[in-house]
Amino acid sequence: MAGTALDKTEMQARLMVAACTLMITMGFGVIVNVAVFLTPLAAEFGWARADLSLAYSVATVATGIGGIVMGLLADRLPVRPLLVCCAVIPGIALFMLSHMTSTAELYGWHLLLGLFGVGALMSPLNALAGQWFHRNPGFAIGIVSAGGALGQGLGPFIARQLVLAGGWRQAYVILAIGYLAVMLPLALYIRNAPRASAALAAANVPKFKDSPAWLLGWLCVAVVFCCMCMATPIMHVAALGSDRGLGATGSAGLLATMMVCGMAGRVAFGRLADRFGNLVAYIIASAGQTALAFMFPFAPGTLSLYVLSGIFGVVFSGAMTAFILCAREYAPAGRTAMAIGIVLFFAWGGMALGSWQGGLFFDICGTYTVSFVNASLGGVANLAVLALLYWRTTGGSLPQLPWRRAEAR
Repeated sequence: MAGTALDKTEMQARLMVAACTLMITMGFGVIVNVAVFLTPLAAEFGWARADLSLAYSVATVATGIGGIVMGLLADRLPVRPLLVCCAVIPGIALFMLSHMTSTAELYGWHLLLGLFGVGALMSPLNALAGQWFHRNPGFAIGIVSAGGALGQGLGPFIARQLVLAGGWRQAYVILAIGYLAVMLPLALYIRNAPRASAALAAANVPKFKDSPAWLLGWLCVAVVFCCMCMATPIMHVAALGSDRGLGATGSAGLLATMMVCGMAGRVAFGRLADRFGNLVAYIIASAGQTALAFMFPFAPGTLSLYVLSGIFGVVFSGAMTAFILCAREYAPAGRTAMAIGIVLFFAWGGMALGSWQGGLFFDICGTYTVSFVNASLGGVANLAVLALLYWRTTGGSLPQLPWRRAEAR
């Protein structure tokens, strides 16, 4: 009987993680769709591209704020009603976008998409996945995070086909109906982990001599530089490929390769974190993305650009999974979702900084060399802060890697 109960709990945990992953996939897919609607909206209303692009900036800022607020609520309230809000309100916003006639409406509905969309979902769902899989939280959170990469790839593709088939207004209506049809049942299905599992998850959090506020504060500093480093290749690799003569399809393929490999990286580094520690996994991923960001402008040909994009996809996504796990580890007792939300807020800020500086220095210099070197310097700053965190949390002791265990035996 005990074995049957254990199997049932394990199956419930897997189903919960699968549901969380699908919700994250839908949330990410919706937030990046604005790029698909730029051309048809500009053609119909004559709005400037800068004005249209501002909708994504509004959604990005709102995403960071929504993550903190929803994380705080998720630590205090049952998760189901919060997720229902994250299903219904973005669905309504998508539908209302089909009727917009002004930029004020464009910004207002994207504000709601950010506040109650992927940012509001990331904090509670990652915290929840770690509670259901308290023995291997890295693996669970890696799977949930992989849903984000899937959404970033599928969302714009589906939206593009809908726009081509029936125009942008009909596309928004269909997206709204599809979003509600998928998200609302998932929100009603997901529930908090059993008290015993949640208690074990909290009990497994190590105690450090430094306060959680100190640890989280420095983690936020690291994450800004980390995401500055990752955002420059993500946002500009397609343009870099175009400058190298790859053409529209070949240039887009660089980003697609990066995102597909990113799905594997999230899961792989989640596993690595479970085995060797969250901060160790974060340092490894950060070192990889720092080195690779420097290499992009010096890649000699198409094949090397694709190889760099694939490997970069693995390590940048691994860094994303790892810093979420670090936020969970350093969180004050009972404040896991809030801690994840705060760290993600700074991550979005770093992404905005990296994307902006990449374009700025290209405009100044005429090439991407300085842009990518700056990104790599941001990665070096990130590693310096992570070294400080490692020294403060471990006293400088080396992690128990496989070859060190063999030496010990």
